Amino acid sequence: MLGLGSGIGGYVGGYSDPSSFSGLALWLGFNQGVAANKNSGGTSVTHSTTAGNMAHNDKIHQWDDKSGNSNHAVQTTKDEDRPRWDTSGGGADTGAIKFSNNAKFMNLTSNIELTGAFTIMMRVRFDGTIDNRCIIGNSATDVVKIVDADKINLIIGGSDTSIFEDTSATDIPNGDNTKRQIITVTRDGSNNLKVYVNGGTSAGGWNNEQDDVDWDSGESHTDSDTLTIGNIGTSADDTSNHNGHIYDVLVYDGTVLNAADRKLNYDYLNSQTV
Repeated sequence: MLGLGSGIGGYVGGYSDPSSFSGLALWLGFNQGVAANKNSGGTSVTHSTTAGNMAHNDKIHQWDDKSGNSNHAVQTTKDEDRPRWDTSGGGADTGAIKFSNNAKFMNLTSNIELTGAFTIMMRVRFDGTIDNRCIIGNSATDVVKIVDADKINLIIGGSDTSIFEDTSATDIPNGDNTKRQIITVTRDGSNNLKVYVNGGTSAGGWNNEQDDVDWDSGESHTDSDTLTIGNIGTSADDTSNHNGHIYDVLVYDGTVLNAADRKLNYDYLNSQTV
């Protein structure tokens, strides 16, 4: 049910899923709408989550947008750039998209241009040392970059960097397949930027490490430039690629999710993990 939000957080008529909030521009969903046309050996196949025949290390060429905007994430250029369908970790990783070895990425069918208020929410896991890993962006001028376990940098429509470094919160983990982090970036109507991190383990609760932490809450960054999003798992093609899994991607244009709204989405997204 689209278009029910207020544009400043909140919803009308009850919450059912992330589309209950207005302005949903992109929704790449966990274990949904994923298709591969090559298997691990490069042989042509017709595999999809819809058909239920995805196989380990299938090379993913499309991840469907559930927002209704048909802005699918695709990788049709090179086999070696395609993320993989990964079942090696078992359990909760099955159904996530693996962007391995800092070498995989996907392109959106059309760029998203965010000129005003927005919310970006991504559920991710990191493999190996976190070192300048971009999870979404368009180029060196538009990027959400996880610099290390404490620092998240935002660059919006230019060269100025908004740095959020939180040394008091629990570090963002890496290499642990029991843990998930949801990283949320918002800009309000006054161009104020905020970053929130929520994460933990299924056994300990999905908020037992970071419970919607206002990351580096003392910062007061503002930026009115247009944020362009064209890539998933990188900034520009093959630049500071993510190394790990991406479970969900949500982008809202014109809507700022407040704490209660974020909690509803946290609960929904984490409930999708099989």
